[in-house]
Amino acid sequence: MRIYFNYQPEYLYDALHELIRMAYPEALLLRENAGDADIEISIGLNEGRSLLVYGSIKDIRQETKDSQRFELNVSDAVLRNEIKKCARIFTYKLLEKHFGKSVNNYGILTGMRPVKLVHRLIDQGLNEQQIVEQLKNEYLLREDKARLLSEVALNERPYLLDQKDARKLISVYIGIPYCPGRCSYCSFSGAVLHDYDRDLKPFLAALEKEIITLGQVINELGLSVQSIYVGGGTPTVLSMEDMNRLFALLYKMYISSQTVEITVEAGRPDTLNQAKMAQLKKLGVDRVCINPQTMHNATLLKIGRNHNMEGVVLSVGWAREAGIEKINMDLIVGLPGESLRENMYTAEKILLLQPENVTVHTLAIKRGSQMAEWGKGTSNSLRVKEVQEGVDYFSNTLRQAGYLPYYLYRQKYMRASMENTGYSLKGHICLYNVQMIEERQTIVGLGGGGASKFINPEDWSLTSLYNPRNPLSYIENVEELIRRKVDKLKALN
Repeated sequence: MRIYFNYQPEYLYDALHELIRMAYPEALLLRENAGDADIEISIGLNEGRSLLVYGSIKDIRQETKDSQRFELNVSDAVLRNEIKKCARIFTYKLLEKHFGKSVNNYGILTGMRPVKLVHRLIDQGLNEQQIVEQLKNEYLLREDKARLLSEVALNERPYLLDQKDARKLISVYIGIPYCPGRCSYCSFSGAVLHDYDRDLKPFLAALEKEIITLGQVINELGLSVQSIYVGGGTPTVLSMEDMNRLFALLYKMYISSQTVEITVEAGRPDTLNQAKMAQLKKLGVDRVCINPQTMHNATLLKIGRNHNMEGVVLSVGWAREAGIEKINMDLIVGLPGESLRENMYTAEKILLLQPENVTVHTLAIKRGSQMAEWGKGTSNSLRVKEVQEGVDYFSNTLRQAGYLPYYLYRQKYMRASMENTGYSLKGHICLYNVQMIEERQTIVGLGGGGASKFINPEDWSLTSLYNPRNPLSYIENVEELIRRKVDKLKALN
C-alpha cells in the first residue's frame, strides 16, 4: 500500500508522519505524488492564535474531509509546539472518522517514552485522576492506557532523582555488541562472534581506553556512579579472564559505596554455566537477565535461539545457587506460531522460577531481520488480536502473582498499538531501567552501541550521543567518541 502525504507547512511532516504510520502500519509513506498512490492524505493549516486545521483522506472506497478551529492561549515560546499538538489532535480524529473506530490506543502519543509526560504532569502538581483525565481528553488515550501510564509513573516516582542528586549521581552502560548467533527478529548481523581473539580482543582494547579516560573525568568532576548495566549483544560471551579484567577496571574507575546496582545481561543461556554465574556473583553483580523469550522449544529453534527451556531452568538455578539477588527474564509476545495457548504455557513455566523481574516485549518486526522477510505478504492486522490477548494475559497473570509494572517504553514496528512493560516484585525494581527510560539521570554509554544521555537537572533537558554498534566502526572512532563525551560531561559540570 502506498500513501501520498500532502502537508503544509513543511514542519507538519515531522509532527504527523508517525501518527499516520500507526494507522497504516504496512504502508509506504510518500512525500511526492507520482500518481500511483492508493491513498492520499492532505493536512494543512492557517497559522495564528485562532488556528484552523483542515484535511482529507481519500482512498478507493471513500473520501473523508473535516476541519477544526483551536484557540491558542500560550506564550510565543511554546506556540509552535502547541500548533503541532493541535495538528496531531485533528489528524487523529480525522483518521478515526475515516476508519470508523480508534486507530491507536495511545491517541496522539507516538514516542518511545510516554511515561515522561506523566512525570511532567506530576511535577505540575496534578493528582492521579487529573492525570488520567488529561491523558484521555487532551492526548486522546484509551482509558486503560492512561491508567497504565499513571500507574507506572507512580511506581517509578520514589526512585527518580531530585535536582540535587541528579547533579552528583550518574549511571554507566557498557555495551558488548557480540552474540553467539543471530536471532531471526534481530536486524543487526555485524557482530556475530566467529573468532574470539580476532573479533573481541581489538574491541576490548578500545573499550578499555574509553572506560579509563571517561572514568578519570568522572572522578575529576566529583561524580559518583549509582548503577552499572553491562548489556549487548550478549556480554556473557566474554571469557572468564576478560570478564575479570573488565570488572577490575570498573572497580578501579567507577564502582564505589554509592554504587547500588550492577546488572549483567546473561541473556543467552547457551553462553552460561555454573562457574560463570558464580564468577558474576563474586564480581559483585546483583542482577542478571536470563532471557528465554518463550518457553517453547520449537519456537526457540525457529527464531535462532541456541538454547531450550531446560537450559533456561538450569541457568536460573545456577544464579540462585550463586546467590545473585535479582533475576530478570525477557519474554516476547507475537513470535511466529505462538498465540494465547503458548503464552499461557510460557507464563506458567516462568512463574515456577519466581524471577524478581519479568519484562514483556511486544514483537517489533525490524527491517532487515529474517523475520521481516518471513512476514512479507502477511497482513500485520491478522495477528493483532492474538498479540493483544497475549499482552493482556501476561499483565493479568503477573499482577495476580504480585508483580507491578515499573517501567514502560514503546518501539517502532511493534505489533498493534502496544508497549514493552517491565514488571517487578515489590522492592526489586531495576534502578538503571527507571533512570534510563525516564531520562532524569545522566547515563554515560560506553562500548558498542552505548547511548549517552547528558541531563541538565535545571529543566531536565538533555543531549544525546551514540556509539556505533558495529565493532569495527567503534574501534576506528573511539578517540573521537571519547572526546565528545568528555566535552559533554565537562559542559554539564
